[in-house]
Amino acid sequence: MKLAAKIQVSASKPVGMINPDIYGHFTELIYRSFNGGLWAEMLSVRKFEGDDGEGQQYGIVRPWYPIGRTPDIHFMHDNTIFYCGSQSQKIVSGAEPEHRVGIGQGNLFIASDQDYEVRLNLKQEGIQSPISVTLEGQKGVYASHEISLDDGGWARFSFSLSPVQADPDGSFTITFKGSGTLWLGTASLMRADHLSGYRRDVIEAIRDIKPPNIRWPGGNFVSYYHWQDGIGDRDKRPPRPNYACLGAQGEEWEDGKPWEPGDVGIDEFMDLCRLTGAKPYVAVNAGDGTPEEAANLVEYCNGSASSPYGAMRVANGHHEPYGVELWGIGNEMFGGWQQGHVDEETYARRHLDFGKAMRAVDPDIKLVATGGRYWFYPGWNQALFGIAGDHLDYLSLHSYAKKYRGQMKKEDLQDLEFAEEFYYYIVSSPYGIEEQIRLTAEEIRDTFTEGPEIMVAFDEWNCWAYRAPRHEVEFALRDGLYTAGVLHAFRRQWDVLTLANFAMTVNALPMIRVNKSSLFFNPQYLVFKMYLNHQGPQLVQTVVECDTFPAPEYEQGRPQAIGEIPYLDASATRSDDGGTLYLGVVNMHDSANIETAISIEGWESGTQAKVIWLDGDHYMTENSFEDPNRITIQEKEVGIQGATLEYRFPPHSVTIIELGQ
Repeated sequence: MKLAAKIQVSASKPVGMINPDIYGHFTELIYRSFNGGLWAEMLSVRKFEGDDGEGQQYGIVRPWYPIGRTPDIHFMHDNTIFYCGSQSQKIVSGAEPEHRVGIGQGNLFIASDQDYEVRLNLKQEGIQSPISVTLEGQKGVYASHEISLDDGGWARFSFSLSPVQADPDGSFTITFKGSGTLWLGTASLMRADHLSGYRRDVIEAIRDIKPPNIRWPGGNFVSYYHWQDGIGDRDKRPPRPNYACLGAQGEEWEDGKPWEPGDVGIDEFMDLCRLTGAKPYVAVNAGDGTPEEAANLVEYCNGSASSPYGAMRVANGHHEPYGVELWGIGNEMFGGWQQGHVDEETYARRHLDFGKAMRAVDPDIKLVATGGRYWFYPGWNQALFGIAGDHLDYLSLHSYAKKYRGQMKKEDLQDLEFAEEFYYYIVSSPYGIEEQIRLTAEEIRDTFTEGPEIMVAFDEWNCWAYRAPRHEVEFALRDGLYTAGVLHAFRRQWDVLTLANFAMTVNALPMIRVNKSSLFFNPQYLVFKMYLNHQGPQLVQTVVECDTFPAPEYEQGRPQAIGEIPYLDASATRSDDGGTLYLGVVNMHDSANIETAISIEGWESGTQAKVIWLDGDHYMTENSFEDPNRITIQEKEVGIQGATLEYRFPPHSVTIIELGQ
């Protein structure tokens, strides 16, 4: 099939200024997003808060395993003597003097060119031998350290291990010889090259996509989260059941029920923002939290050292206020899946109470309210406007392109006919998102004809087509086209949409997949990298003429706003100084090149243009740990004559053409 199109860019006709906050991220304290992802901690269940194993694992908090078990040795979790939370690991040994007993944890990637930081909180009675801490594996002991621990109370030990041998499946062990009783309160193992507790490779990857803001800690998680659990000494913070992970479909938890160890609290989140150059966007618990609790968090973040909670921040090592401006009150409170789910009027009153309490601490903060699609939740937004309209700056919306999610499994895509149907649904969904933004903005304007000015915050979005354990969905090239299409839609709604957050960053619905030793990038990450490094803040007029395809439904039973969708979606921006023009183009056709005549009005171009494109063989192509470069970003130079350019956009592609003067 041969298709042709025209794109006209009016470089001298700026449409408006794009708020950089539309390129924000969202990361949540669930699944392996932080623990096993962003955060550098290598040990699971490091505070021994979980469930016991069975059989030979009985009495051992999973995934730890026993060492030297005999009838004379008793392993148990101890709920009477513990260091933090409500549980420790206890070992009672009646063994002979040379018998080694203890616990270990395996499945650890150990590098030989890296030091490892260890931190332990231990207590003992009657042990005569040193406590031995090792990194080891099938090839022996790679590094070891001995601790002299007196009888009595809890003692903390911090030291480094320097392994002489690499092992992709190593173990960390804590043992002693002979008789006595050992309590293990907490254990920590991190590569020494971490950045304030975060994995260096992950932070460097996030820096490359320049997030303007990051939303945290949830999501559904925030409706259970009490922020004071996450401040102060990390080893003393109480672990809590992570209810946002419980009961999800398709979950398998080899470590028992999921727990949140509390290692990443508000101060660590602020470190993440500092390390990545992002602005913080903090959500507060409107589920089982209170306005007073939220106001205290505002004071902790923004209060002076002389305020009670500002002084608490200073005592925790952070003298200067964080100056957090963006605050969300709750998350998806309209949904029955949400802790604290209420009717619209109750939420509106709750938002009002929270907003008043938080602004009494800092009147300059911006408040984001839980909004809803009015065709799904009629009356929700209107109740909020009527009761709390003076105490909100943004109304939040979410979309996950989930029309098929209730029934779909990934293996359904092996049916090529369905795969094509699904492809066109995904790549056209940005038009449904744009309609959602436009209609919500109209609802706001129709209600507040004389102010206040309330903007739309699309603070969760992604394509989430099917269920996967821990939300670790495998994304394909088509999802990169969806991502570019959403960014184009956001740009077109520049005058009403000024805040948005891609959900999520690492492992759960991720841009970046991380395992114990490496990472790879999903196409959404690659599109963000393309656009954040090749764009300007000035949106300019762009007109496309091309063939179209029938619009699939946006949601079950709801058609798209337009009946026909053009195969080409284009968006052009200019740099601050006006000297560089960037044209982003998505070709949604599944199999056809589109020969395109590009004309640029009001532009004196050089003789060369740079072309950056998302490269992959097929719209179902995926990156993986085994093959991380099946989808990549490619660049080339092309010739240009005057202000015209002929370009062939390949099928299922995302392309940016960068032109200087």
